Amino acid sequence: MKGIGGKMEQYVVFKSHDQLFGLPVTIVRRVVETNKFIPLPEVADYVLGVYEYEEQMLPIIDLGRKLFNDFTEQTQEAKVILCNWKEQALGIYVEKIVGIVYLETNDNEKELEKAKLKRGYVGKFLKMKDDVVISLELDYLFDNNEADGLVESLDDLEADQALKSSDSEDGENE
Repeated sequence: MKGIGGKMEQYVVFKSHDQLFGLPVTIVRRVVETNKFIPLPEVADYVLGVYEYEEQMLPIIDLGRKLFNDFTEQTQEAKVILCNWKEQALGIYVEKIVGIVYLETNDNEKELEKAKLKRGYVGKFLKMKDDVVISLELDYLFDNNEADGLVESLDDLEADQALKSSDSEDGENE
């Protein structure tokens, strides 16, 4: 199915700070209902902590805090979208899931680039009825230092857990 403006792709559409965003379904692993995260020391305040999923520790990013400097309210509608990011996974905490929708790119993108309004984390501008949905580019959501720091924190956490589990195994053998 193809419209006049461009090709159609399937997106998970969600709300953060009253703005509609979308992530291509190809990078979304699943949506989970939780607000219970394991806190990480010495990380940016938009990192809510980590969530254990399939024996892997995934960092959870509060999108409202990261983009709008405002924490996402913990409500029944708030969800975590687990996504593939930089050869690992990442959770994005959002206000509300709108749905999985086929969306089409529109021409706003060229205009915004000309006006220097397009930000790195904006992949495309998509049209959903009368609304504009911003397709998020996860790779540009963090600068290199932030991304490295996040990966480093996870590596430290995994190393600590490996150490603790080997310590408890040593204790059982005595």
